[in-house]
Amino acid sequence: MVLSPPVEHRPAAYRAGEPNGAEPTDLDRPAQPPAPSSLARWAWVAAGLLLTGFFMAALLVGGGAPAPPLAGLPDAGAVTGWGSPLVDLAVRVLAVLTVGQLTYAALLAPTGPAAGWTRALRGTTWSATGWLVAEVVALVLTASSVYGVPVTQLSLQAVLALVTELPAGRAAVWVAVLLGVLIVGSASLVSATVRESRGHTRLGAMVLLLVALSAVVVPGVLAGHSAAADNHVPAVLALSVHVVTASLWVGGLAGLLLHGRGRPQAAQAVRRFSALALVCVALLLASGVAAALLVAGPPTLSWIGEGWVWLLSLKTALLGLLAAIGWWHRRRTVPALVTGRPGAFVRLGVVEVALMTLTLAVSVALTASPAPAQRPEAAGTTSDAEDSRVVDDAAPQEAGPGGTATEVNPAPPVRADESEPTPQGSPEDMSGHDHGDLSVSILVDEERFHVAGTVRPGQSVTVYNSSRSAATISALDGSFDADVGPRTFITFTAPAEAGDYDFASRAQGIPAGSFTGTLLVRADP
Repeated sequence: MVLSPPVEHRPAAYRAGEPNGAEPTDLDRPAQPPAPSSLARWAWVAAGLLLTGFFMAALLVGGGAPAPPLAGLPDAGAVTGWGSPLVDLAVRVLAVLTVGQLTYAALLAPTGPAAGWTRALRGTTWSATGWLVAEVVALVLTASSVYGVPVTQLSLQAVLALVTELPAGRAAVWVAVLLGVLIVGSASLVSATVRESRGHTRLGAMVLLLVALSAVVVPGVLAGHSAAADNHVPAVLALSVHVVTASLWVGGLAGLLLHGRGRPQAAQAVRRFSALALVCVALLLASGVAAALLVAGPPTLSWIGEGWVWLLSLKTALLGLLAAIGWWHRRRTVPALVTGRPGAFVRLGVVEVALMTLTLAVSVALTASPAPAQRPEAAGTTSDAEDSRVVDDAAPQEAGPGGTATEVNPAPPVRADESEPTPQGSPEDMSGHDHGDLSVSILVDEERFHVAGTVRPGQSVTVYNSSRSAATISALDGSFDADVGPRTFITFTAPAEAGDYDFASRAQGIPAGSFTGTLLVRADP
């Protein structure tokens, strides 16, 4: 009788292929979570549909829903009109999830092999990849909005022109580069956890967290606020602080619930997050108030009934409720977690993340909605609140279409305020829901120039030629002269001095007599 040798039972750390005595890289890796049930999948689908419906309702309330197309003007279509804000929401959610998982790995995770490092870094790789895909889709939809054509009619050349010509396109390139670094870096850290120490992994996660926060801030810095506005620096600073603190707070809690619950020393990670959340909430509220004042100015009675104000009030109420939940965490659920009863913390944390997601949706709807216009003190002046809002229908004396003249001659053409009204009876809104320098100042169609409104001295003036013929924007006094190819757009710098600058098109193939206009350059009142 042949006896087999006794089976040696070895700990999980001593697996085939690993050196004897090697410490496991992450004890949560062998214990794979159970596959989600069909009920759980349907719950996630229902939650996504509810969030989408809530977000679209917020757009309708705030006035950020796509406006009906105007006759004679290019229209990008409903896919672009509704898709742009929805993709913006997806970008924001994926960015927060990426920042949150890195926050857990860099700042919250306790030391030890069962801290959830590998899962957090692997999740970062996937969420950053989704973020990059959403950014590419957002760029295509932005090009569709700027050109005023459906996505199916866009060419690669048109999208590349957006990338090279406008701040929004250049910001998208920087974000893509940063996300590429983030994806490669997080994947490399996952593969290096077996060979390197935990200290190196935490340091690498900290570096990647800074990269992710830079990707969050770049769009606001490069394209989120008009550089010609007198409050440009304070607005960009308030916006940057607001999005960074929101990402750390919301994402940090999501990362904690995804990778820190039910683990040894979970109370240590919760205490760290509690301290971080307290600082983030204080900075978030202060920067939010500052941003609202910079966008819309001091509150007035004219704000009553404005959709933007309703959204701002809803966001404020949600933030107040979240602050109350945070206080309850510190008073009740965290002490219970320390004593080994994590259930209350997890349940309340899930509710908190759901409310945070709704707050995030309201924030994106606020960005897409027009803020209340600041009333000018005298006729002939325009509002300074141009951040994240639609260019308002200006008074005819400031934003009427270019006049018509029988021929181009040294005499000044018919002024914009003397021209006949448009067929719609009011000046056209040509900007869609563009931000800052992305707003179209001059539109060229098959019939004439359309001037959207006044510009400031030295501001970038964006011109879009929607016609099939080349045109020029040539000032009669020689202060600017720009060529605009068919179906494309360009930017040029407005004159440094305030004044009324008559211009015409000198291009061949266009009835020059009907293509005249006046660029109104106004200094801040």
